[in-house]
Amino acid sequence: MKQSLVEEILITREMKNEKTVALVRFVLFSVTSMMDFLSYLGWINYTIVTPNLITVTLDFVFLMFAGIVLYFVNFLPYQPYLKFFTITLDYFIIGLMIFLDPTIQKANGLIYFIAMTSAIFIYQFNQLRHSKTGTIYGAFLAFVYFLVISFGLGEGYPFDIVPMMIGLGMILGVGYVTTVSNIEMVKEANAKQMMERYLPSQLVSEFYKNKAQLEPGGENKEVTILFSDIRSFTKFSEQRSAEEVVQFLNEYLSRMTDVIFKFNGTIDKFIGDAIMTVFGAPFKNEDDALRAVKTAVEMIRELAKLNRKMDLGSDNLLQVGIGIHTGEAIVGNIGSDRRLDYTVIGDNVNLASRIEGLTKHYGCSILISETTFKQIEGKYASQDGFEVREIDRVIVKGKSKAILVYEVVVL
Repeated sequence: MKQSLVEEILITREMKNEKTVALVRFVLFSVTSMMDFLSYLGWINYTIVTPNLITVTLDFVFLMFAGIVLYFVNFLPYQPYLKFFTITLDYFIIGLMIFLDPTIQKANGLIYFIAMTSAIFIYQFNQLRHSKTGTIYGAFLAFVYFLVISFGLGEGYPFDIVPMMIGLGMILGVGYVTTVSNIEMVKEANAKQMMERYLPSQLVSEFYKNKAQLEPGGENKEVTILFSDIRSFTKFSEQRSAEEVVQFLNEYLSRMTDVIFKFNGTIDKFIGDAIMTVFGAPFKNEDDALRAVKTAVEMIRELAKLNRKMDLGSDNLLQVGIGIHTGEAIVGNIGSDRRLDYTVIGDNVNLASRIEGLTKHYGCSILISETTFKQIEGKYASQDGFEVREIDRVIVKGKSKAILVYEVVVL
């Protein structure tokens, strides 16, 4: 079974986190080994009981283990089962140190608190992996570890061991919930980042509020499709270097994207210098057609600002053609389980593209279909910065019947 992109990202992140855990483990053991060795030599004094040869030997063995693990995760192919091995050894090593190291005080019931705090420390330390299975396994070992240390070194049955176990269980539970939340956060962040490429942020929030899913599938919906295309862009590109063309396109598409998102449009795709935008998907509103027209008007104004900035001269001003059509189309996530595009397909999409192509023939910037005009009729005023006038009845390519087209005149 193929893994999803998010699963691959999480596995890669788990591998990186395993390296982080190994490095932190090695640094911790290096520091404690150095301090114990200096204390053993009598150069420093930081424990009540001075470390002896057993302490130094244990430190050396543990440091060797940490170094071997660090080598494995950095220079050999990563294996997911390695985390279970290292988690087990972490608990075993610390437990062995508590049993054998004379510098660790165990009298007067202190061992129960040492057992609990060390169990929590090892558990939290291993949470750096952000692995659900690793967290569950670590929680299980934390309980086993706590009970073995408590009953193996404790003086009788402590009256407060049950509350301590309850507290330990609560901490382990919070740790698991935190791990799961972090993993879900990564998944949501990845999905949101993908959606924000074609949806304005407010629609992304609405998308999650309605618990919509990014799964393959589609439905018939009435939408308004907007196509825009820069005229004579080939000639423009031929007169400039590739770097200049890319720089211009990035700025142009960024400006147009801001305009589209301002009116809650959904960017279907960029096709070179052309933009396909949808209004009414994923969420339909009564003013979808009107917002599409307002978007087109704002795009023309934004292009005029860009022309002034580029100072191309009156004879070389960039012009754009925009076609808008309203009708039913198949809307949804179309593709495979590894690569999806949120898109609209159907005859009405092709018609919108054909209408955009007519703008050059009629020498205007914005053309809309009759269905779009009927949806905005009586809903706009001169204050909106545009007027609409009938242009012609025309038969477009792929259609047998003539359609009525209207020009949107930017005031």
